[in-house]
Amino acid sequence: MSESKPKIYTLNCKSWIGALTNKSFKVQQPKCTTCNRELLEEIEYSEVELEVDKYDGEDMFSSKGAIMVTEKLYNAFKEHNIKGFAPLKVSVVKFKYSDIDIKSIPNLIYLAVLSPAVKNIPIAYDYTGICEGCGMHLAKYNEEKFKLITRKNSNDAIHLQACFNSYEGADIFNFADHGEIGVTQKFIDIIKDFNCPENIIIPAEWI
Repeated sequence: MSESKPKIYTLNCKSWIGALTNKSFKVQQPKCTTCNRELLEEIEYSEVELEVDKYDGEDMFSSKGAIMVTEKLYNAFKEHNIKGFAPLKVSVVKFKYSDIDIKSIPNLIYLAVLSPAVKNIPIAYDYTGICEGCGMHLAKYNEEKFKLITRKNSNDAIHLQACFNSYEGADIFNFADHGEIGVTQKFIDIIKDFNCPENIIIPAEWI
């Protein structure tokens, strides 16, 4: 991989059109045998079924942390060689109390983020050491720091610090110790041309 450092961001997709059903199958994530932390080594969902309640033409939305896009946006990612995910087809069903026409929903793709996760400095935690089993940071929750990380918008938000030596060139990726996904400038530049509302995008920093 080139040593050039792309601009990266944390992305929190708040757009919602429906909920994952219980037919969505979540892969059992492996855990570190030493610290029992879940290891991000597998696709989170292997099957996705979305129960749609509303749809206003959005090209990106999420449910339970699963990022989904229209086939139109997925094709743009494919055309521009966006790396870091496996495309999985989303099955769509109608929410029983909604009057939505299910035929109005375009084909949807789940962006199943691939391993490895990029290591980072946890925002709301204090370091307590390094796990001898998985090599990830051990940290203790800090309530005072947590008060500073409300990320309802990008105004004055703390920038996440990510470890460049753990980055392998993906344009969309997970962080080892942070719930938002990471994306590159290349990813951001593509979604600007699509209907992707309610995304909270905050610059992150390489260390």
